Amino acid sequence: MPKRQLWLLEGATLAASVALILSLFCVSAIQTFIVRSGQGAAVVSAVLVDLANSDRASNMVGGLTVNPVLTAAAQAKADDMAAKGYFAHVSPDGRDSWYWFKQAGYSFSYAGENLAVDFSDSADVERAWMNSPTHHDNLLDPHFTEIGIALAWGTFEGHATTFVVQMFGTPAETAEVASIQEVATPLDATETAVATTQPAGANVLGASVDEGAQAGALTADISTTAAPPIGAVTRYAPPWGLMATSPKTMLRYAFYAIGFLVLLALLLTTGLELRWHHRRAFVTAACLLVFMSAVFVVADYAVFTEPVLADTLPGLDQ
Repeated sequence: MPKRQLWLLEGATLAASVALILSLFCVSAIQTFIVRSGQGAAVVSAVLVDLANSDRASNMVGGLTVNPVLTAAAQAKADDMAAKGYFAHVSPDGRDSWYWFKQAGYSFSYAGENLAVDFSDSADVERAWMNSPTHHDNLLDPHFTEIGIALAWGTFEGHATTFVVQMFGTPAETAEVASIQEVATPLDATETAVATTQPAGANVLGASVDEGAQAGALTADISTTAAPPIGAVTRYAPPWGLMATSPKTMLRYAFYAIGFLVLLALLLTTGLELRWHHRRAFVTAACLLVFMSAVFVVADYAVFTEPVLADTLPGLDQ
């Protein structure tokens, strides 16, 4: 092939690669906007449930079933944080975690709450939770059989953000709410709230509760469907859900694939021989990889946000 035609082909390939990289960046930015706008809240919640159940199945822990009442409690808490601009287990007006369980009408024997803020990627949040020893313990706690996850959009510390509330529960055997036993108060939102109505003897940490405020009976239409057996995974999100709600993760994997193809093309073209006439190929490949890395850094800084997680406290120890 004449040298001029070869250069034109290389130029067209380089231009197409740059266009592909920028297109992927734009798609990820649009995905992030959709996730943050609330239009995909139901899918995001379902994906987070699926990710939690997948991790539990991988660790031989029974799966969690979605309880609409628990989801309503999580939504009420998320909406309250978004409306009042706080990130904590206890609201500025003194409403603790268990207030939302009570308001929704969820009576429990065990319950827990995780909080996160600055959410933009489902897979990223789950990965961060599993990499946190305390979150890891809470997500894999075998006491919990049900889950409810909700998102809300508001302002925190002067910037628009997404709040995530993850509530775990084990429904009480009766509709009567027992007094909450052995709890503590996490003053920092980087700790999670855990409570039990089981008799004293359990080593439980969580938000403090005024037992008098919990006295009396609460009636609730609570789903008592047994949790999926160990190893079983119930899917709540559509097949495309993970890709649609994980823009940062998908962009990262797409760039990995492009980088692999660039290196493969370099190998086929030069055999990785450091010869002078191969300099254009090496320079082109290096420029593409640097450009792609720069685009991801810009996306990570300007588009995506790192989730701020609520680390859990030690779990239950019967």
